[in-house]
Amino acid sequence: MKIAIMGFGTVGTGVEEILYKKRDSLLKNNFDIKIEKVLIRNKSKKRSPLDGDLAFTDDFDEILNSDVDTVIDVTSSLEETYERIVKLMKTGKNIVTANKAVVSKYFEELNELAREKNIFFSYEAAVAGAIPVIHPIMEETFFSDMNKVQGILNGTSNYILSKMEVEGSSYDEVLKEAQDLGYAEADPTADVGGFDAMRKIRILSSLIYNAKINEEEIFTFGIQNVKKCDFDFAGERGYSIRLLAKSELAKGKINIYVIPTFIKDNFFAKTFGGTNGVKVWGENFSAYELKGPGAGKLETADAVMRDLLRVLARREIKTFYDAGNSYEVENNLKNKFYVRTCDVSEKLKDLIEEEKVLDDQHLIVTKEVSLDDLRDALGDLSKVFLAEIEEDL
Repeated sequence: MKIAIMGFGTVGTGVEEILYKKRDSLLKNNFDIKIEKVLIRNKSKKRSPLDGDLAFTDDFDEILNSDVDTVIDVTSSLEETYERIVKLMKTGKNIVTANKAVVSKYFEELNELAREKNIFFSYEAAVAGAIPVIHPIMEETFFSDMNKVQGILNGTSNYILSKMEVEGSSYDEVLKEAQDLGYAEADPTADVGGFDAMRKIRILSSLIYNAKINEEEIFTFGIQNVKKCDFDFAGERGYSIRLLAKSELAKGKINIYVIPTFIKDNFFAKTFGGTNGVKVWGENFSAYELKGPGAGKLETADAVMRDLLRVLARREIKTFYDAGNSYEVENNLKNKFYVRTCDVSEKLKDLIEEEKVLDDQHLIVTKEVSLDDLRDALGDLSKVFLAEIEEDL
């Protein structure tokens, strides 16, 4: 079984490590897997694969024109990787990818091409790291309608929020620590801005509802503006704060957004550090919960390996997603929200249920209101901290 790998960073080296160390076990179970080529950008860069005979190339055509069965994509680029995956699919090669940006933006196109070419398109590693969430959802869709999913889907944001909660540190202090430890990028916008979680909830929701959801339709509010006083306010009322990606199909509308949330649900409140957690509600069960490491070298490589073995054993689920359902995206469900702002508009005044003034900041609990209506009352969100308040359990 010949495969190729695109990318040899953290996850790519993790895949090579697992294949090298577990070769005897894989052979025993009839998986004779050979890495034919590894695509890299810089051939002069020193690399230390466990397999000293591993062949590297900077020429994509060497992989495109090869006879490999499956290509593993562990790159981080968007448009270039998408174009390459399309070319590979058109030659009949199966794709296993961990690139959530590509999967989210081009979900419809890639699934359609996989169906057209009758090949496998697998992306378990693109959502929630090592947690097996994509395949359980894919299996459920055949016999159980699901109408709601929520998750802590970004380890960097969860590390920052849980650290601030436990230690009482400031956002800037914890962000710097996360960057020093390699948990956060030099530019952490994708993580702390909620965009990484947005892409993942888009993938999960598209699968569950078999409907197209544009990234631009997903309201995304990150944690950049969070302060210690927000944790104090939440803590006094028995809440923790976590960044949740949420989606619910109700009354023919998809409510979908990413937002900091005041929570008492221990499944999320007791999720610390880089751990991810996903909760799914369905027709045949109240809810099931999945929790585990959301990132990491071997953790994400583990999810890639599970996809790879399914593909090579020809027991992977063929893509069935076709966006056959059409639902409007509208965040019309009503709930209470926490708002910290220095500017209280007339529209916002009409929504206040509880208010505390701290220096020049107004700490507000709203009446029940839809997120769409609250956004209209708030106007400019750049200087506001906003959080949804989960119902008391």
